[in-house]
Amino acid sequence: MVDARRVQRVSKQIQRYVASIIDEELALPTLVSVLGVRCDSSFTKAQVNVSVYGEASDVASTMDELESNAWLVRRELSRRTKMKRTPEIIFVNDTSAKDGQDMIDLLDSLSGADSPQLS
Repeated sequence: MVDARRVQRVSKQIQRYVASIIDEELALPTLVSVLGVRCDSSFTKAQVNVSVYGEASDVASTMDELESNAWLVRRELSRRTKMKRTPEIIFVNDTSAKDGQDMIDLLDSLSGADSPQLS
């Protein structure tokens, strides 16, 4: 049985390495942030949550490029870590930051419409 703290510690280390690899090895058209990594207990798969900043078409092309270069990220991760088996990398677009900003903008627009104007 793998300790949950170990899984969390390894996931954080993989997050740092993957962010570095994306920054150094891939020439992506938009800004990409690695928000988190969730590994399974056997370390065979790692779900990498990324946030891609830009227009919708840029986001789609960046996600396609990340998915097509997952093998390169895995290879570099294997070179940089001392793990027996390097997990399969699965990229997931995390839109929570954009969703949160959209909600704040919506609340701002609603509060601005109902509040009286001071002159």
